Amino acid sequence: MFSAARIATIRKSKGVSQEVLAEQSGVSLRTIQRVEQGDTVPRGYTLQALAAALDVPLEAFRSEEPEPAPLPKPEAAPAPVLAAAPAPALAPSGAALPDPQLLQLLNLSALSFLVFPLLNVVVPWVLWRKHRHDVEHAGEVGRRVLGFQILWQVLCFLSYGLAAVAQLWAHLYHVKLPNLFMWVFIGSYLLNLLTIGCNGWKLRQGNLNIYAFRL
Repeated sequence: MFSAARIATIRKSKGVSQEVLAEQSGVSLRTIQRVEQGDTVPRGYTLQALAAALDVPLEAFRSEEPEPAPLPKPEAAPAPVLAAAPAPALAPSGAALPDPQLLQLLNLSALSFLVFPLLNVVVPWVLWRKHRHDVEHAGEVGRRVLGFQILWQVLCFLSYGLAAVAQLWAHLYHVKLPNLFMWVFIGSYLLNLLTIGCNGWKLRQGNLNIYAFRL
């Protein structure tokens, strides 16, 4: 059985603050506070993210005490004929809420490189900074998007540098390399477009394991 006290104990034993754990796990600070106070029961992904950040197995979060035997259920009272529908429960103030559309927007915001170079890093970073503690999994998804876009930007600079060296070599040895820079430009942009599209499809399937190659 999951134990909120175990998470707090393990975190403190490793000298990790709640804020640092939120950064490393991608789980919002408010959610971690509510989990450790026993106000909410974390989902499977949240437990996995916390366990990975603290470098412990999931079993470490389980209570060492045996589960109490279930109490006998009282006889159900007859329901009234005209029962008013209960009001929908509101989410606690400050708690991270699931928002798949925001996760998709984080990914698709990298397409801003089509407008101007480096916007593919700036725009996702702004969204990530704004929503990483408000939207469930926004911290982790944002870091993955930014990690790949920074890697892509670095590889683009290296590719243009190699193309310049190749053009110089071709000029010295009278070899023709027509439209080399254009092909590097088209290839790099198509690579980024396809990567964003494939990972957007993963997010629509509920798979958060996106951007395997990133910084």
